[in-house]
Amino acid sequence: MRIKTLAGALALATLAMMTDAAAAQLKLVWYVDDDAQEKALRTLLDKYTAAHPETTFDLQITPYDGMLQKFQQYAASGIMPDLSLTSSMEPVIRPFLADFNKEIGPDWIKDFVKGWADGARLGDQVIAAPLDVTSTGVFLNADAFKKAGVEIPAQDKGWTWDEFTKKIKDVSQKSGTRYPMVWDISASRFIVYPFQYGNHIFSEQEPVKVVMNDAAWVKSVEGFVGLTKDVMPPGLWSGASSDNPKELFLGGQAVAYMSGSWQIPTLATKAKFAWQAGPTPGGTVRSSIYGGDYLVAFNTSPHLKEAVGFIKWITSPDVQADYGKTFGVIPANMKAAKVDYGNEAASNAVKIMQGELDASPAYAATDQAWPEMQPVWAVIKPAITQAVAGQISPAEAVAQIRKSAEEAIEAGR
Repeated sequence: MRIKTLAGALALATLAMMTDAAAAQLKLVWYVDDDAQEKALRTLLDKYTAAHPETTFDLQITPYDGMLQKFQQYAASGIMPDLSLTSSMEPVIRPFLADFNKEIGPDWIKDFVKGWADGARLGDQVIAAPLDVTSTGVFLNADAFKKAGVEIPAQDKGWTWDEFTKKIKDVSQKSGTRYPMVWDISASRFIVYPFQYGNHIFSEQEPVKVVMNDAAWVKSVEGFVGLTKDVMPPGLWSGASSDNPKELFLGGQAVAYMSGSWQIPTLATKAKFAWQAGPTPGGTVRSSIYGGDYLVAFNTSPHLKEAVGFIKWITSPDVQADYGKTFGVIPANMKAAKVDYGNEAASNAVKIMQGELDASPAYAATDQAWPEMQPVWAVIKPAITQAVAGQISPAEAVAQIRKSAEEAIEAGR
């Protein structure tokens, strides 16, 4: 009896060990805009676990602004998560990223929006999975325009910036709206303005080189500095104000808001006024900028197979359509079904912002896609905020951006 009992105990122990070995809890790092997004994400993860009981998730919510610091901590310790959401593959983590050309296959990446898929490439590797695509553009307080008696033009007949600034100042005054415009304090939101005047940083094709026209860039920076003083809250872009552009617009205190398509779900549920996306004003050309999120898997993961399995699932066409509807984003997988966002204003806004991407020049995708751009982002924002504050000249700001771009190319050789 004792022998049978011992044998049974050993069998149970072995079974438990096999079960533990088969189970995988994936440490997943993610950022969200609010509690509602976190709840929706947890529901999505539970759905995956229901279909794949061997895989569970240890969700780690990290502020978007803290992602670079988090990646630096991981790289310094050598202890990585299994998966992470990111908007860029920072150089510090690239050696630790799984190559999906090897893990999934070289044809898989061809299903995704090219401008964003190109940003997932590093040489002959694919180091990230495109999850969603975003478009930067202007949101308008349609009620304020109506109250002021100012008509908003059709999407294909939008204003120039000179025309637009005059209109939103007029609307602000006549409607009693506090500010004509608010603008996210972000390098990728700023750069849309020079893009609209034909200015970009890198060549659109390999070999990658810096193609900045310094004089034209200086003119664009001067124009943007003028906008911050003419139509935006004082101190917004100089660091002298703690005003939150999103909260000002949601509170009905701004006529226009330069941000991106990721704001659509919040506007659809929280805005107490009629609103619409675009038309975004233009300069010499119309331009947005490709943005969005990627999922990366770390090659140090003991559960890499399970991590890749989750990535294949969440980027598949069916799940992409569901993900787009849930989070109000544009699916990155081009084979995803047409998304019904369940809200007319939101559906129209997504369609308009997708159209603005389609109308954008090639550099709106390639400047974002080149790996050399990643260190440049960190220079753009402080350079522009210092120029707005009068601490440096627009020419000095442009010189800093050029220098960082040239150094990035040199470092990649």
